[in-house]
Amino acid sequence: MASIRKPTKKSGTYGIRWRTRDGRDCERGGFATEKEAHQYGQEQEALERKNKNTKPSDLKITVREFVAEVYAKTLDVRPQTRDDYNLSLKNWVYPAFGDVALVDIKPAELKAWIIEMKQTVSESYAQKHANLLGGILKCAVDNNYLDKSPFGPVKRKKAKRVTKVTPFSKTLVKQIADQFAERFRLLIWICYYTGMRPSEALGLTMDQLDFENGHIVIDRQLSRFTNTVHEKYLKTTKSHRTIGFSKKLQVLIQEHVAKFGLGPNNLILSNRSGNVWRYHDAAEMFREKVRPLGIAKGMGLHQLRHTCVSILIARGSNIKEVQEWVGHESIQETMDTYGHLFPAAMTKLSDHLDAYDDEEDDNLRISLAN
Repeated sequence: MASIRKPTKKSGTYGIRWRTRDGRDCERGGFATEKEAHQYGQEQEALERKNKNTKPSDLKITVREFVAEVYAKTLDVRPQTRDDYNLSLKNWVYPAFGDVALVDIKPAELKAWIIEMKQTVSESYAQKHANLLGGILKCAVDNNYLDKSPFGPVKRKKAKRVTKVTPFSKTLVKQIADQFAERFRLLIWICYYTGMRPSEALGLTMDQLDFENGHIVIDRQLSRFTNTVHEKYLKTTKSHRTIGFSKKLQVLIQEHVAKFGLGPNNLILSNRSGNVWRYHDAAEMFREKVRPLGIAKGMGLHQLRHTCVSILIARGSNIKEVQEWVGHESIQETMDTYGHLFPAAMTKLSDHLDAYDDEEDDNLRISLAN
């Protein structure tokens, strides 16, 4: 016999559960009243008695219902990633498809949606939102809520950087630092001298610093959530790394700590009241301070990481060394981001080819002479 599922604070709607003749459990939510849910359950049981099995794909479940009842329960991701997914769903997926039945989504509608997003956000962001919906629809296929995904005819690819990074000059970095109040200025120099991600720099603590051997161990980053200080994980497995510790940065950190002390959990950086300085606040402060300097919109704290890497490359670091320093998961990611900063290396490679060709020509002449 069908059973009613009472509303939860999150869903606010009734659900109904019933069992098919072959023993499968089926469920449908989204009913405004208990009566509607009960009536739907009776209809499904009647179909079962007539030997008409109900499949999940017959249920006309909406994208919003499927995410809440199935997809969200299958996610094994970090809290920060789940938060990103929820923002994408709220701002982009649900306004377009939230109340549309999975089986009613057409490829043409998906293509139009992606094109419309590109009028508002960058191609990479539009692709991220599309890939999230594509993953949801694939999950629906895998669990028999769809016979096939409407994304099949729609070309999708992994979102990649479409603009080349442009590093700041040392003069500009100093001008940026001078815009900040003294207690916040160190953030600029940490990012500049280490190439850390902003969240790694904001989460830096004294026990990560080895002044004697000149090393920094990057094994944590600041959480974006206010109920905790550090994230449990770094961005990738390769993000856990040890890098060099500039002597100039050592002096700057020692002077800063002597004057302002440490924040919670031995954080080197803290906000005005001595509490955790969150990424959102730091990023907003950066945008505000650099505006008078004419820095292009969209260039944020992450640009200091690019600046550090550009210096490493200009001073002769190879691509593998850069990958290890910045904590990229693969060399391909490093090349996609910084490959255009290696023109000298490309010239050197072509010189190798020329030298080899000259040697072969000499060998050929000697062979013919003999």
